[in-house]
Amino acid sequence: MSSLNYKELHINNLILACKRKDQNAQMELYQRYYQPLYHAAYAILKNRDDAQDAMQEGMITAFEKLDQFQGEGNFGGWLRKIVVRKSIRYYHYNKRNIGDSSLENNTELSENPDTEDTEFPNFSSEQLDRALGKLTHRYSLILKMYYLEGYTHEEISELLHWSYSNCRTILSRAKTQLKKHLHEGTKD
Repeated sequence: MSSLNYKELHINNLILACKRKDQNAQMELYQRYYQPLYHAAYAILKNRDDAQDAMQEGMITAFEKLDQFQGEGNFGGWLRKIVVRKSIRYYHYNKRNIGDSSLENNTELSENPDTEDTEFPNFSSEQLDRALGKLTHRYSLILKMYYLEGYTHEEISELLHWSYSNCRTILSRAKTQLKKHLHEGTKD
């Protein structure tokens, strides 16, 4: 198999080779998914070293549990879920060791959690990045998980170990704060 060009292998064949512990196939799989997985970890952790560690540990876990992937669904999505869970564990570890001064219990910021916005007004990605940067990490995290990663309230609750109602409330407050920062940014 040494003459095999791994870059040209279909993902299903590459996965089969990885299940046989083929190190060249594992390296190719890593190369194919490294960037998007790193970006998913970084979006949660906001720290290059932690994101790199979470991504690498997620890949190691994926290789160890590769037999659990039965080919149902998207392989990239399966990998992403593993890395996101590792990233969230890092986030919780850092939060315990560093602390987190969040505004989540400030009732002034709350809006009705049953109110669902289907769209934000049209803002440039620079305006959105600036506004997200002004939010607490917790608010930024939940907004990214819900809107960018497509996780449901139930999935976020499970991943972050929050109650369902707490998840909805925090998301609502995060949206309120994001809107506030976006509208303040248009006045500058």
